[in-house]
Amino acid sequence: MQLVGYLDSPFVRRVAVSMRFLGIAYQHRELSIFRNYDEFRALHPSVKVPTLILDDGSKLIDSSLIIVHLEQYVAGRSLMPVDAADHARATERIGVATAAMEKVA
Repeated sequence: MQLVGYLDSPFVRRVAVSMRFLGIAYQHRELSIFRNYDEFRALHPSVKVPTLILDDGSKLIDSSLIIVHLEQYVAGRSLMPVDAADHARATERIGVATAAMEKVA
C-alpha cells in the first residue's frame, strides 16, 4: 500500500498513525496537492489527501473511510470500541475532532 500526501496534513497523519497502530506496512509518498497539482490530479480526480493506493491499484480517499477499510486487514484488532454505545460515543468524538481539523487545515 502507498499513502500519498504530506504528514503536515492532520488527515494524512491520522491515517499514518492508524496504519502503524494496526501494524499495516505501507510506503509513504510525499506529494503536495499545491506543488504537484497535475500529478496529483492524474493520481485521483478528487485531488484530495490522503489518498491510499491499495496493492491492486484501487485508490481510496477520505481519512475516515480509509481507516474503516484498513480494519478489514487485521482480524481481531480495531481502533473503535465493539460495544454499540461506546462506539457511538467514540464516533461522536471523532466527528467533533475531524470537524475541528477541517476548520484549521
